[in-house]
Amino acid sequence: MAFHKLKLFYKKMTISFLLPGPSIYPAGGYKVIFEYANRLAQEGYKVNVVYAGSLFWRKKSILFKLSAIARYLQKRWVGFSSDWFSFHPNVQEHLTYSLNYRHVPISDIYICSTPFTAMYMNSYPIKQNSKFYFIQGYENWGGINDDQLKETYRFPCNKIAVSKWLADIVKSEGEDCPVIPNGFDFTQFKCSIPISERPDNIIGIVYSPIQCKGFKYGYEALILAHKQRADLKVIMFGTDLEPENLPKWITYIRCPDTNQINEIYNNISIFVAPSIQEGWGLTVGEAMICGAAVVCSNNKGYLEMSQDGITALVSPVCDSKVMASNILKLMSDSLLRQKIALNGMNNIKQFTIDKSFLLMKKSLGIK
Repeated sequence: MAFHKLKLFYKKMTISFLLPGPSIYPAGGYKVIFEYANRLAQEGYKVNVVYAGSLFWRKKSILFKLSAIARYLQKRWVGFSSDWFSFHPNVQEHLTYSLNYRHVPISDIYICSTPFTAMYMNSYPIKQNSKFYFIQGYENWGGINDDQLKETYRFPCNKIAVSKWLADIVKSEGEDCPVIPNGFDFTQFKCSIPISERPDNIIGIVYSPIQCKGFKYGYEALILAHKQRADLKVIMFGTDLEPENLPKWITYIRCPDTNQINEIYNNISIFVAPSIQEGWGLTVGEAMICGAAVVCSNNKGYLEMSQDGITALVSPVCDSKVMASNILKLMSDSLLRQKIALNGMNNIKQFTIDKSFLLMKKSLGIK
């Protein structure tokens, strides 16, 4: 399918992002979309961020429908705005009963970001060059299998992927798919503590109970490494409640804001990223910007930024022993740690939000 462009006839074009629901806690995929929404708004476009109150209502049980109604009314009453992100005044958040066309604000461009939201957008009675599918991960979960997911990649709309490996999958389905790497805001994240002045024994890791994030394997690696180096200390952070029975050498910080996250990255010497699958991997890039040496798994998203022995030490997915060995290697060799950290910091500079935004506007056919 040819990749169509939509010409801009007037500045105040309306653009709507379609999301499966509100996110009360920071989420990487949402953050990327919100950043694009803000930048579009700053340039004079009217931007809607549309959250679904429910998905595929008619297919649900009576019990689910009743609970969905209650949740929808609660969000209407209590609020549904993503308070963890500061939106531009030209960005409007909407909570709709569903993402059916009649419930969504009329727009010149619609951008979906998940298989479920793509299914809704596919039914919209509008021209193909007004529909865009922003693919941020291989989302064959939550009731979607591989065949159903790949069917969404063949929907008649324009596709955009955040990484080469995702674009390759879309292209294997006979579709065009430009790549727009996730860019970083180097005013939000920066190296404030010199790499050479950091102690070798302070490690950082993100906690998430979601299976594909692979926390289990990162945690096992830290336990193994601590048995060899009793001075190892960990700063763990995340949006969920603190895991139970953490050892005393692990400090947990829940829901840190951007400034706190920046401070964490700058106070660690090594950042451990154990995900089984990532579309991209924002935290790896953020840690690199701030001067932490990265120890990560070899999932395809991380490999867009990480080259083993050069910008990171990379281990096989789900291999706690090799990951522990890589942690210990950097802890015991300060020059290697500094080399990996510096290489990572220099390499990540190519991925700027300004460059990604220009590519996004080009893909959307606007100037």
